[in-house]
Amino acid sequence: MRWRLGAAAAAVLVLAGCGGQATAGQGGSETLRVATSALAASVDPMAELSASYLRSVGAAEGLMRTRADGTVAPELAEKVEATSPTVWTATLRPGVTFWKGGTVDAAAVVASMERARAENTLAAGLLKDVTVAATGDRTVTFTTKEPSHSLPSALSHYQLVIHNVASAPKEADLTGPYRITGFESDRRMVLERNDRWWGGTPGLARVEVQKVGDPQARAQIALSGQAEIVQDLPTDRAKELSAAPGMALVAKPAANTVTVYLNPSSAAAPALADQRVRQALSWGVDRQEVVDLATNGLSVPASSWLASNPAFPDAAKQGYVRFDKATAERLLDEAGWRVGADGKRAKAGTKLTLRLLTFGAEAATGEVLQAQWARLGIDVQVRNVESSLINQSIDKGDWDAVTQAWTTLGDTAKLMAAQIGPAGAANHGKYTDPRIAGLLAQAAGAPSEDQRTAAVYDLNKLMVELAPSIPVHPRVLATGVSKKVTGFVAHPLQYENIVQPTMTLG
Repeated sequence: MRWRLGAAAAAVLVLAGCGGQATAGQGGSETLRVATSALAASVDPMAELSASYLRSVGAAEGLMRTRADGTVAPELAEKVEATSPTVWTATLRPGVTFWKGGTVDAAAVVASMERARAENTLAAGLLKDVTVAATGDRTVTFTTKEPSHSLPSALSHYQLVIHNVASAPKEADLTGPYRITGFESDRRMVLERNDRWWGGTPGLARVEVQKVGDPQARAQIALSGQAEIVQDLPTDRAKELSAAPGMALVAKPAANTVTVYLNPSSAAAPALADQRVRQALSWGVDRQEVVDLATNGLSVPASSWLASNPAFPDAAKQGYVRFDKATAERLLDEAGWRVGADGKRAKAGTKLTLRLLTFGAEAATGEVLQAQWARLGIDVQVRNVESSLINQSIDKGDWDAVTQAWTTLGDTAKLMAAQIGPAGAANHGKYTDPRIAGLLAQAAGAPSEDQRTAAVYDLNKLMVELAPSIPVHPRVLATGVSKKVTGFVAHPLQYENIVQPTMTLG
């Protein structure tokens, strides 16, 4: 069965060099149907929010990849090894080609990395102070300004997937086991087996991915068997979905933290410029209640941003480890925001209000936060919008608070630099502190692992103190998987969790 597209849907764009019908070949002959809540807006991996979706459907690959246990392993690289404290050398696998036939050699990898650096803020952060050079046909050397012990983790990040710059941006020319043959921006993608994939013969002949924005509609698709994999299922239907015949519900907290980012420069909510107000908002969150009501108990509270990273278990002991309404009220009082006769907080005749933009399943989280902050006397207006609208609001500076969930697993120093560094891609409020630069340098380049770990924990505590954002809980990866599917592996990273080359349909 195929999904019927709306009348307003754009015509399917058949990408140059990737046409034709699927054939069974030596692998499976079945079509895997996937329903998901979001899809790439572009086939260019450097376009906003595209690379992660391209990776998730088996189209894009990097030099390294993150395994389900959180460790990193070579992918397009045969090996990545340190040859000095500031030099890493990646040896590429032989015989790897792009979909259109070009060789994935050192020059192509360097071109891909440099385009990523130039055109994507997150990639630029990952490659900050890193020189990338081709030192042989199959060797790429990464030289860092300071000692870096976690470069392989950075190379596993989705934003550094390898693509053919000569074909970009109009055409998708990647390396993955499934090549794109049809695409409608933000609506539908069709992929067919890449018979020249370096890893062997992928297990499926064809993959059809459809964006279904309504979570209840996705639940019905899962229950009726109209798709073999359904992502981002509504947690309020967990019991019903778990009991459905022919399907398994796979649910686990992800290695990311749903976080409310706060704008201290907001003209509409000037109270957010006061650190005490930001801290009060975080102390005033009953995270267990949010988890119970917004995720049906499938997630866990996150007391700090790093708490969702399994490699740093003590991060769950840092930060807002309890719900403390009394502390929240005291901080608001100290900041001059007093409760009036109407139960609302005000200062100099101005009510304490803020606008909260949420995305996707975070709408439920936003609604619970709205109710909790109302008990403190704060009026919160919540709107659930597309992620692109959140990004536009941030770019314009017209925002008070937004929810996002950035990955916490990977090159931890780089990921934390994105959160709190002076040019960090997630430092939406442009927060600064003289301690940040030194701690980031320690987290990335201290000679011992214990020293690097201590610096990461100190950065996490500093984020709690500055309160640029409010950690709430990890996203729930609730996925319906048909019992016909073999090879599905639950993964803590959302973009590694849909299509794998070893999947087959029984």
